[in-house]
Parts: sequence; structure tokens; C-alpha cells
Amino acid sequence: MHKMKGLLISMLLLAGILAGCNETPENKGSTTESTSAVKADAPDWPRTVKDALGKEIVIKHKPEKLAALWYFYPEILVALGEPPAASTDKEYLSSLSYLSGKLDSAEELGDKLSPSIEKILSIEPDYILATEQHEKMYDSLEKVAPVITLKSKDIYENWQYGLRTVAEIIGKEDEAEKVIDKMMKEITTGREALKSIQGESVALILSWDGKTFNVLGEGNPVYTLAFDKEKGLGLTPDDTFKGTNNKFTTFEGISTVQADHIFLIGDITKKEILMNDLKQSKVWNNLNAVKKGNVYLMDTSAITGGPLAIEYALQNITNALRKL
Repeated sequence: MHKMKGLLISMLLLAGILAGCNETPENKGSTTESTSAVKADAPDWPRTVKDALGKEIVIKHKPEKLAALWYFYPEILVALGEPPAASTDKEYLSSLSYLSGKLDSAEELGDKLSPSIEKILSIEPDYILATEQHEKMYDSLEKVAPVITLKSKDIYENWQYGLRTVAEIIGKEDEAEKVIDKMMKEITTGREALKSIQGESVALILSWDGKTFNVLGEGNPVYTLAFDKEKGLGLTPDDTFKGTNNKFTTFEGISTVQADHIFLIGDITKKEILMNDLKQSKVWNNLNAVKKGNVYLMDTSAITGGPLAIEYALQNITNALRKL
């Protein structure tokens, strides 16, 4: 009996040794590396974010399908390399220079103030990105997917805040910091390059229809980019205009613009009609900047307030003024 037990134990030991021999060093190494890679690449999920309504939303996994209900969300998501699955105002947003071709795979959700619940439901989003403008729809939206709400003014007036906040939602914080760092370096370079004209005044005039005009003021992201001494190019604004709203009730009101340089912001696809009409106006031709030949056209792509819009405006302003 003792001999049988001994023989059995010897056979088991031999089987174990042979099994160990059959496992090659290459197989062992690949298993270890694979495990390490999974651990290294594993994102920090779940994570909890608090939205503008004070709600704490637990995001269990990285969102794959986002429904964007306000115009700045698609721009921010594209800047982070994560286009939305669906967006309101897709047709208009796709016409912006920096979003051309970037939203082709996104579904159209209709107007930003009244997005289609049925279309949102059809794409089965992981999360819905909304603003306070959608308050009346919250109950309906919540039945489709968790809703994360951010205040439109907070994001519009601070592109870095918007970029970082959305990046936190999708786990792209590092990418957001890269975008911000790149942009701030470009702004600093532009500020240095334009020091020679900082004594000359600049006005940013917006016209959606070529009939009504508005000198952009404080709080507008393009204004901050152009005139802020630290966050922007440090240019000199036309001191005739103060505050946030400088809309002319009649076209003749534009005669009060004394700036040495004017950036006229509008639909540049209609620039020929716009400029032909303006050239017929004595009021326009008497403006200081017009007499000096310092009028530059800039597309409405510049005014959405997102990181790509800021980059677009930065390139337009610096390219125009560097030629002087």
C-alpha cells in the first residue's frame, strides 16, 4: 500500500513538472505584459460629476454616445477628438470652417431650443448634454438618458472652463490641457507680434443680416481674445464703446465708431453683397478705419465662444494685423 501511494505521488509530481516545461517563457511574458497593459490603460471609471443644477451624476463607463443640445458642445467635443453622436443645429454648425466634415456622422436633433425627443430616443445616447435653456424638457429627457446640465453663459464667457468641464465628463482631461496650453502659447506669441500696433484702436462689429450692426463689448469671447492683456492679444479697444451691448438702432449710429481698425464679423459667403452695399454709404465711407483701408472681414465662425472659434478668431486677427 505504501509503495502504491509513493508511486502515485511521484506520477503527480512528474505531471506538474512536465506541465511547467510546456509553458514557454514567451507565453509567460505575453500574459504579464497584457495584464500590465490593461491596468495601465484602464480609465478612472466610475467617476462622479456635479452639474450646474447641483446634481451628482455617476458615470460608470466612458460615454460612447453623447447627444449635444447646445451649439458649443459639438465644438468642444471635436476639439477633444470625440464628436457627438447627435447634435442640435447640425446643419449650421457644419457650415463653420472648423467643423466642416467633423459632424458628418452625427444625427440632426433640430433646433437647440426645441430638440426632437423622438430623435434623441432613436440614437439611444449614454448621456445628454443640456443647458438651463432646456429646463422645461428635463422630465422628458431624463426618461431617455441621464442629463448633464451646464450653464450656457459660464461656458460662452470662458472657453477654458467649458473645455475642462466637458473633458471631465468624457475622461479627456489630459487632452483638454494640451489644447489649452497650445492655445495660450499661440495667444502669447500673437500678443508679442502685435505690440507695435497696440496704440491703435480696434472695433469688432457684428452683423448677422448686413442691415443691423453691433459693436461687440465686454463679456464676449472675441472681445476678451482681442483686448484682454493676459488672456488675449492686449489690443486697444475703441473707447467710444463701453459695457456689453452696443447695438445701433439705425445704421447711421455706426458713425460713432472711431477705431483705426475694424473687424466686420458676418456671413462671409455673402461678403460681396455686404461690402457692395456698404461702399454705397457715405456714413460707412467716412469711418476712420475705412478711410485708412483697415477693414477686415471675419466669418461668424469666430463667435461661438468655443476653443476652435477662439483659435479661428486668433488666426484671423493676427494674420490681418501682422501685414501692417
